[in-house]
Amino acid sequence: MNALAASVLAAGELVCEFSDGYRKSLLAAIAGDPPKTERVLLYDAIVSDSARVLDTQRTGRKPVDIRTDPQHVHLIQRDGPSVRVTTLTGCTRTSLTTDLCTRFTARHAWHFDTSALLDPASSFTSQPTGAATGTCEPWRVD
Repeated sequence: MNALAASVLAAGELVCEFSDGYRKSLLAAIAGDPPKTERVLLYDAIVSDSARVLDTQRTGRKPVDIRTDPQHVHLIQRDGPSVRVTTLTGCTRTSLTTDLCTRFTARHAWHFDTSALLDPASSFTSQPTGAATGTCEPWRVD
């Protein structure tokens, strides 16, 4: 288990905010405005290989598979013949008392096949450059 996975498991719940990578405004970039939050995901009931997700753009809680590779944690939601994948890519803030991550960098993309379930690392490397970028944090921080 990598360090990111240990932090996710210890958190038990994550709140993730993403800006839409496809709608980057040139005027906002010139003005220095921060990206607009387009999607919020709440991952709960996190255990070693599964969780549930509540999405601001969809109704109801959906089951999620959790896969890890040496550098990333992949939260994979099946959606018919496709999958929606949130990949935690790094840690930008840690707790001083527990040394666990309290803010993760993340990317979210919709893959039109289910290969992420079999090989999430390869699926992540082929992710489109316009995938949504954002951060995830534990719901509760002690």
